[in-house]
Amino acid sequence: MNSSGKKRAIVFVDGNNWYHNVKSIVKKPKSVDFGRLANLIAKHFDMEVLEIRYYNSTPDIGLGEDNYYKHMVFLAGLKKKGIYVNTNKLKKIKTNGKIIRLEKGIDVTIAVDMIKMALIEKKCESCILISGDSDFLPVMRLIKEAGREVLTASVIRGYARELLQGEFRFWILKKSDINGLIGKS
Repeated sequence: MNSSGKKRAIVFVDGNNWYHNVKSIVKKPKSVDFGRLANLIAKHFDMEVLEIRYYNSTPDIGLGEDNYYKHMVFLAGLKKKGIYVNTNKLKKIKTNGKIIRLEKGIDVTIAVDMIKMALIEKKCESCILISGDSDFLPVMRLIKEAGREVLTASVIRGYARELLQGEFRFWILKKSDINGLIGKS
């Protein structure tokens, strides 16, 4: 804990999960200021943000140069703001003549980093996971069993029911919460 008695928290953003869920309620999810989002969530839970870590896949340039470069500019912008960015490449699978692009390894990378930061390096007392993905439950339970905390925040669309059962603290972000974080630095 810090000198004011607040838990020190590291924010872990599941970028793909966030983007696809938030785009259902705002037109430009990439316009959300993640620093302000992290601070809003930390204030809600009375915590201090130590750092923000953003995880996402990078598109294949074959998806179209415009999409690729826009995404790379977005990630560079996050880095400029002091946000740690970790990426994996999209994997391509050919099924019935169609190419399907899948994000691989991001959830495991987030889970490993949460264990490393909270349990091994003991950098924080709490992990704030910005995701609605229930795949994180095993790592969340492990961190909780070790005496640390994990909580989640996301919009209702895509927020797994298992994360809303009361085993962990959570916050359902509303459209007004998100709109208040767009277009301001």
